[in-house]
Amino acid sequence: MRKDLRSLILLVALIGICLPVSAQDNPGAVKPLVFGRSYEGAVPLAEAGAGYVSYALRVDEDVFAVRLDLKNAAADLDIYARYGAPIDDYENVDASGTSRVFNESLFLSRLSSRPLQTGVYYIDIVYRSDHAPLQEYRRMKEIPFEIEAVSISAESTVSLKPGEPFSGELDPEMGMARSFRLRLPAGVEECRIDLFDTDANLDILVGYEKPALSRKNADYIGDSLIGNESLVFRGARGLTTLTAGTYYITVFDPVQSRYSETFGIQVSLGQDVPQRLLRVPRFPLTDDELQHAVHATVEVAGELGRGSGCIVSSDGFILTSWHVVRGASDGPADELFVSATLDPQSPPEELFKARVVEYDQEADIALLEIVSGIHGQPLPDDYTFPYMPIGESVDLRIGQPVSLLGYPGAGGAGSRVSVTLSRGIISGFVKREGVSMIKTDTLILPGSSGGAAINPYYELIGIISYTIGEKGSSLGFLYPVSQIPETWLELIRNRSSF
Repeated sequence: MRKDLRSLILLVALIGICLPVSAQDNPGAVKPLVFGRSYEGAVPLAEAGAGYVSYALRVDEDVFAVRLDLKNAAADLDIYARYGAPIDDYENVDASGTSRVFNESLFLSRLSSRPLQTGVYYIDIVYRSDHAPLQEYRRMKEIPFEIEAVSISAESTVSLKPGEPFSGELDPEMGMARSFRLRLPAGVEECRIDLFDTDANLDILVGYEKPALSRKNADYIGDSLIGNESLVFRGARGLTTLTAGTYYITVFDPVQSRYSETFGIQVSLGQDVPQRLLRVPRFPLTDDELQHAVHATVEVAGELGRGSGCIVSSDGFILTSWHVVRGASDGPADELFVSATLDPQSPPEELFKARVVEYDQEADIALLEIVSGIHGQPLPDDYTFPYMPIGESVDLRIGQPVSLLGYPGAGGAGSRVSVTLSRGIISGFVKREGVSMIKTDTLILPGSSGGAAINPYYELIGIISYTIGEKGSSLGFLYPVSQIPETWLELIRNRSSF
């Protein structure tokens, strides 16, 4: 806590321990930072080791993002930032960089979870260890470093033309955001923006006659849980057409990935989906049963988040967990998007829409049906899905092997994740409201719910349900297929090609 650091430094001063000259002038003084300049500094250390130095940085309205870079640090220093007031508690800050690297970086943008604001930020560079670091066998009395504040603008350098696709890239160094200009003539009733060919979960902001640097100053927002975002915007209330002029389109990754992401963007006048986006790719053919199970494991996105699911019929029935498809009003979500893995080395492709056919809130299971392509387009008449045959879960024994397939949130490097397979054993059974749940030691992470538990014959024996315990040592629970209602199984059998 910063209060502890201040008290410790004051106590050291009172009992006569001399700090270096750079810290003697005023240990609590706030030094100014200016964008584009590199400053040399030093963290003064108390005898017990801890210490800090404070800076102030003014952020103007036209700054989209700020990056603070430490350089040439002689020990492990951390960065903390707080808007509007000096820091008095390191648990109450807007952003922090606290990894174990010496040369920390801290990034804030108008689109961060705690958005960058216009005004003054107070920055602390902190050494938090209880022991001063050694240098040439002696305890250091101060830790030198350099600090630089870099401002990033969201200047629009590319003009989009309706009907012409453009390939772009989001760069972490630029805040994982990119802006475009669009000139609309008079008389346009509707305008459509489509993102495509991306592995990231991207969103769209649109501002009229001004860049949309944040959700607060955007006139139109497209921010669903899918990455291939679409946004159709119309004139303001009472107007039949859009106001002519320049519109600024910002494409961004809300997760602020550390890795570059590519995407395509196309603007259309009207609400019709571009023909090139209506094609529905077919699943790869394979005689490998495991790969077949991978293709049959899908990601499901609803109103409240993402989860996993298992295709169990050749025409697109899906078993999943109820909490994956629950909507904000506690009933089934109005719209569900289904993504499928065509290439296991990449995140799943957003391909389909689905609806809830049956559900059981108490048992936490649901049966879905794929009804169209991602844009509502009909599927080809001869389109077939890979599916998992439903096995037997009644005669399972403790110690038998089990494999889990799903899309855990920690299963990727960016804002979308690839399919993950984990292996373990049947660890036991437990009765829960009349259902004999299967226990497993197999690793289960958030996002896997609704995914597949398969036996060595690649048959579905359970649906991933929930975990208990601490991370890394939790116990997983599977809903056994033997407990699925018979009426559901009849629906599946009648629509499958067993």
